[in-house]
Amino acid sequence: MAKSILEPLLRDHAKIRSLAGELKAFTERFDLPGMRTTSNALVDIVRSHTLKEEAVLYLIGMKFLKANNKKLPELFKEHDQTISRLYNLGQLLYSARLTDIEDQARQIVFVILESLDKHLAEEEAVVFPALDRLIDEPHKELIRHQYEMMRDGDFDELDRLPLMGLSDADPHTSGSVRSSGFDTL
Repeated sequence: MAKSILEPLLRDHAKIRSLAGELKAFTERFDLPGMRTTSNALVDIVRSHTLKEEAVLYLIGMKFLKANNKKLPELFKEHDQTISRLYNLGQLLYSARLTDIEDQARQIVFVILESLDKHLAEEEAVVFPALDRLIDEPHKELIRHQYEMMRDGDFDELDRLPLMGLSDADPHTSGSVRSSGFDTL
């Protein structure tokens, strides 16, 4: 049986949740070095993870979805917001004016953790299962190959042309279904 296309993403989600828990604990104590280290680690994993989702899974998945699907663009926006908030937190944590940042840092961390929790839960409960059902096996193999390239450092994140040039999934030839179950959310 072929390896799941979702397994690497779910492993990333577990790492993100673990780091989010650490960030929450460090923030409750306002342990500045711990917050810095953990927020940097979160930036690294979230950037890598969103690349896997956006440049591979979602790009291929869009070929199988209805044209009016609104969920994937929302997820792209949530990714951008999360990364932006993490960068803002990093700037604040390394700011020269460290005396008055505690409340602001706590608020940013709260927003990051709340939005991450909602985003990960929605992907796991709705988006990933729908894409796993819709994407045919040849395209799943392409996704697995692209994940391997990313892990090995051979994937050029700017060169998405080979993936974007995939022919549209045709339900008459590939057996795929274009209704995702989340296209009206």
